Amino acid sequence: MSDRVPEKHHQEIINDILKISLEPYQLKDQLEHFLDYLITLRGFDFSQQAAIFLVEQDTDVLYIKAARGFSVDQASACNTVRFGVCHCGQVCTSGKIQFFAQAPDLLLAGTDLPGGHYCVPIIRDEEAIGVMVIYVADGHRTSHDTEQLLEAIANILATVIENQRMDQQLINLVNDLRISIINLREEKKFSESIIQGLNHGLLVTDLHGHILKSNAIAQAILSPFSSVLDDRMLSDIIGNSSAEHMLENRNLPAARTEKELVLTTTTGEQKIFSFSAVPREDARGGRVGLIISLSDISELKYVRKEMEKMNRLSTVAEIASAVAHEVRNPLAGIKIMAQSIEENAEDNEEQLECSRRIIRQVDRLNELLSEFFSYARPVVPNKRPVSLAAILSETLPLIHNKLMNRHIELVVNSSKDLPAIVVDPNQLQQVFLNLILNAIDAIREQGRIEISSKLLPKSGFTAYKKKFPGLRNDRQYIVVHFSDNGAGMSAETVDKIFEPFFTTKSTGTGLGLSIVYRTLRENDAAIVVESTEGKGTTFLMFFLTEG
Repeated sequence: MSDRVPEKHHQEIINDILKISLEPYQLKDQLEHFLDYLITLRGFDFSQQAAIFLVEQDTDVLYIKAARGFSVDQASACNTVRFGVCHCGQVCTSGKIQFFAQAPDLLLAGTDLPGGHYCVPIIRDEEAIGVMVIYVADGHRTSHDTEQLLEAIANILATVIENQRMDQQLINLVNDLRISIINLREEKKFSESIIQGLNHGLLVTDLHGHILKSNAIAQAILSPFSSVLDDRMLSDIIGNSSAEHMLENRNLPAARTEKELVLTTTTGEQKIFSFSAVPREDARGGRVGLIISLSDISELKYVRKEMEKMNRLSTVAEIASAVAHEVRNPLAGIKIMAQSIEENAEDNEEQLECSRRIIRQVDRLNELLSEFFSYARPVVPNKRPVSLAAILSETLPLIHNKLMNRHIELVVNSSKDLPAIVVDPNQLQQVFLNLILNAIDAIREQGRIEISSKLLPKSGFTAYKKKFPGLRNDRQYIVVHFSDNGAGMSAETVDKIFEPFFTTKSTGTGLGLSIVYRTLRENDAAIVVESTEGKGTTFLMFFLTEG
């Protein structure tokens, strides 16, 4: 051992180390303060080179956390050390302080570090969490006292490191908690914006029908019955029987089924609502209430009723036209024969009167048949230049509620600055409405309808002409693609789809698409269909542009 006597007693050194451990520094700064203190101690032969390695969490790898007197190359060589490798790794594996007379294996040849150094394991709960390395001057002699001092310092370092880590974990936990609170607030705001942004009503209730939350659409829908929804009983707003009808799913399996509810306002107006209710559960899976989706389908019901009426009238019209055509020819023969009898019965007043009566009745029937024809034949279109976008904007609101109830997305993509088309806007609106209703029936629920329009390009004219040979090269067309991802149709069905009285629906009249076809033809437009079973249907319509 060196002849020099330490200037400070071991207990004083420990006290100084403890004072440093209480300083409010970050871990790296605090460890560097420890090293600065150790390498300045006199009487221990400690050199100006020292380092503290820490174990990387959940690994068997050491990395330098603090160092003094190491060059860049030396620090790089010792940057990471695995357990069992080099002197530090060996000490971590053994868990015992060791003095090495030679330089570490990892350092490059020609290092100016002294040859001797202590490697002191930093142990916490019988597990190595780091190593303290301190180099000594040449000729240093080891002693039990020095090793005891270094081990005591290592124990203090272990406590400091563990406390710092716990403090950091606590800080991380607080930060995570703060972030979680912020995220929860943001998520709440996001959920609120989604709920308020829905275009159908939403009610959140407990199992007894107490309304906990509602969005603006629900408030507007139920405004004829109450100006306030939140924190009220559903039965107080719509009555006990209607509330019970809405809440009957609270004890049933989580199945989403569409139901209808008819209510009468204080003014006597009848409102028809479509609703579905799904159970609301807590974090443990216990059922605590319902989420009710609500839509006002009164207008849709009216439109559907009018459409059914139109279909019936269309059927009657076709039948009347067919019957009138078949009856007119026999009536013409009857009239000719009655006129012949009249000519040959000049002296027979009775025959003359009978023939005249027959002729009058035939004329009357002909007048009735003319009225039938006038009724059965389509109205002559009042064609004029009109924007396709304007017609769609008038049509889509009529079917909006039905689309929402079926969870069907309708997307309109139109090229900008399309020229006007020359049609009867009212008749074309009816065409689009008919096609949308057919698409909804084909999709049923949770599908997509897309209506796109563009000017038929010269470059793609040939391809479209293959689909519809009637296109003329000298005219300009707007082509409309009307697509759905519904059930699609077989080739045999596609061939007959525009024929009168042909239908694949159990309740259809088979006249809808034939009327669409006839209406478009009378507006100098055309329609063709492309469809594949299971992949949806696309109608292509071609409209002449103005000029």
